[in-house]
Parts: sequence; structure tokens; C-alpha cells
Amino acid sequence: MRAHIERYVVARDNAGLLGCAGIEQYGSVGLLRGLAVAQRARSAGLGELLISTIVADVRQRGVESIVLRTTSASAYFARLGFAPITTSEMPRALLPLTEFPPGNTAEGIVMQTAL
Repeated sequence: MRAHIERYVVARDNAGLLGCAGIEQYGSVGLLRGLAVAQRARSAGLGELLISTIVADVRQRGVESIVLRTTSASAYFARLGFAPITTSEMPRALLPLTEFPPGNTAEGIVMQTAL
């Protein structure tokens, strides 16, 4: 995994950590590893800012789509342009990764967006 880590973005203020997001690159596919925003910073657009910062960076590195798995934020990511995908739609570069169970199961929904 360490060889694929491309970018982590962290937002802070004087009181500490506000949010972070991370992405790994597998050829032309980005795998969003995480997005977290502190409770005190939610509803201010910080999550969207973190995602857009990462997207701008990986787009320049040749990433053409981003995939993620979520257990609780599918509606949020849908608003950002992500759509659920099935195992048959999974980019080949991600198929060897063990965190993607077959289909959209209770372990989460797999989503993708084209850049």
C-alpha cells in the first residue's frame, strides 16, 4: 500500500486538526482512502474542499477516475458526483485489493466518479 500513497491533505486551525483526506493511485485510478472532518468544522464545505484539492492534484498525475467505499456517506458522495458501481464495473487496477467485497454488501457501497 505504501507504494501507492500519493496524497494526503490535512486542514488545521489554531485549535488543531479540522479534517483530512487521502488517496492512493493505481495507474489511472485513484482510490480515496479516507475523508474525515471534525464535528466543529462540518457543514462549512471543508470536506468538499479537501476532495477538490486531492482531485486537482491527482488529475495532473494522470488519474481519470476515483473510486471509494463508504458505509455511511453515499448520499454525501453522490452530491459530489460519485455513483454506485458493481463488481463488474470495478476498474481492473483495483480488483486485487482485498477491501472490495463482491457487490455492494453490508460492508459498504463502492462508488466512482470520472474526472
